[in-house]
Amino acid sequence: DRLKQALAFPMYASAAWLAWVLARQAGPDALALALAGAIGLALAAWLYGNTRDLGSRGRHASAAIAALLVVGAVGLGTLGVTGTANAPQATTAAAAHGDWEPYTPERLATLRQEGKPVFVNLTADWCITCLVNERVALSPAPVDAAFREAGVTRLKGDWTRGDERITRLLAEHGRSGVPLYLFFPAGAGSVPQVLPQLLTPDLVLAALKAPAP
Repeated sequence: DRLKQALAFPMYASAAWLAWVLARQAGPDALALALAGAIGLALAAWLYGNTRDLGSRGRHASAAIAALLVVGAVGLGTLGVTGTANAPQATTAAAAHGDWEPYTPERLATLRQEGKPVFVNLTADWCITCLVNERVALSPAPVDAAFREAGVTRLKGDWTRGDERITRLLAEHGRSGVPLYLFFPAGAGSVPQVLPQLLTPDLVLAALKAPAP
């Protein structure tokens, strides 16, 4: 029983993380709907579990209320998902910050035609590996300085809510999901280097310094 209770906390952490992703993608209203639905489900479970010792009429009444709460929670979840689907795409806004430009096939093609080095980072808010790599391997000062010194244009594609353009680029390199890191050395005909999914600063620096194939 203690182990079962302890294992609930990773589940709470997962729920908190998913709520954060939802808030980033659909705003506070969708988060409020999700939290209201979670409260409804918790109350339904409590009613079902704590009214088993009542009489037949009490059990049936509590079961009916619990069923209504579950239906209401599902309805709130549907509203939240609908709001997320109808919300404007946030790819450009999320990617265009700092020294990162939003990824588009057109921008990548233009930079390649100009023979400029390009680093492409395909990521998503729900991808923990992506978030860790960005913090640990792509943001440190030595890596940033190396990008600047080499004149590398950094493109970031946000796949949190799906993007057909990013999906096509993933498929071109045999991937079905993020993260994907590509480094295009200088030269219009250069072959892109596919970096590992788990990055370190040394891996990134080595890719920048490696001779173009």
